[in-house]
Amino acid sequence: MSRSIPVGVGILVIVVVLAGISLPVAMAGAVGGSQQAPAGNEHASTAHAVEEYDSQDFDSTTFEITVHENGSATWTFRHEQRLEDDDDETNFEAFAEEFEAEETGLYERFTEQAEALTDTRAEATDREMEATAFNRSATTEYRPGAIGVIEMSFVWEGFAEHQEDRLVVGDVFQNLYLSDDQSLVIEPGGDLVFTAAEPAGEYAGTTMENASSMTWSGEREFVDGYPSAVLRDADDVGSGDTAGTTGWSTGNALFSWPVLVGATVVVLGAAIALVWYREQDGTSSAETAPTEASEPIGPQPASEDADSTDSEAETDAPSEALTEDELLTDEDRVIRLIRENGGRMKQVNIVEETGWSKSKVSMLLSEMEREGSISKLRVGRENIISLEGYEPEAAKSPFDE
Repeated sequence: MSRSIPVGVGILVIVVVLAGISLPVAMAGAVGGSQQAPAGNEHASTAHAVEEYDSQDFDSTTFEITVHENGSATWTFRHEQRLEDDDDETNFEAFAEEFEAEETGLYERFTEQAEALTDTRAEATDREMEATAFNRSATTEYRPGAIGVIEMSFVWEGFAEHQEDRLVVGDVFQNLYLSDDQSLVIEPGGDLVFTAAEPAGEYAGTTMENASSMTWSGEREFVDGYPSAVLRDADDVGSGDTAGTTGWSTGNALFSWPVLVGATVVVLGAAIALVWYREQDGTSSAETAPTEASEPIGPQPASEDADSTDSEAETDAPSEALTEDELLTDEDRVIRLIRENGGRMKQVNIVEETGWSKSKVSMLLSEMEREGSISKLRVGRENIISLEGYEPEAAKSPFDE
């Protein structure tokens, strides 16, 4: 069997035709080719397992990038494969033992392509780069089913660009494509924090600034230089530095002014509407309330005007309730809708229930997530939107260096 790992056009087709080097499989290590089993039955099963996983079609691949304060980054390629039965587990255990003991074809291709990648991007960015500290592991995890996990990593020296008091990630990416079974994760190392990202990814945390990671999932294609992120030392981020709005030099500005202006208009509009409503309510009460001077003395006969007034008041009551409902903000409507559906909904169902466009719902939910009123969890190709206390059980955290 000889198959190459299907990673779309490749997570790192950032170097495609330079010095005769092509990375159509994203340095995921599968360029095809298999190993021949050595003679002797005692080694046949091990050789077969190595061959199988050297050319395996993995269920999912995650590219984890931990950015360090000196501008280097630890890159980890994490492949996961479901192990359906005992035979699968036995084969994977045989592969894991061989993979960690010797340099298999899968690992050799990974190291060669990592070195080629840093060399060509160093030339393109005019920055010194080097691939060092290679490592590998293969383990079985249970969630509760058995999952075979293969991880290969290296340290990319000179990965991020230094710009004054910040690190800028993005100029090494070229023609970046993620297939539907791939994800790219950037994590701040040490005391670094995110201050901007473009395009905005899904982050783990209540705000971008305290997020432990930023994730972009496929299927997705990026233009050269993206995705990009700005990271700074947490001690250097003052009160005037709002996460998500700090940009850098022209051509890579990450200010999201349309979002900020839109959010400001929504908030101001809601505040003005609320003040107007209260003023109208107060004026109406003042006009209809009798004063001491005008109150009649002694018993008075019932009049037709009084009956008419009571009738009008009863008629106006429902109208007042409708007006209050109409003054609900979009955020309030979404929260009420999720609460009515048990505290958790799919994003696509929110679009259907509200009748709003996909783009409006997406922008609104992103803003609500930044404010901490809801949380989003990517499950397959869908987003699960949850209120606090109703979040689904999270999967294992990304690779921890």
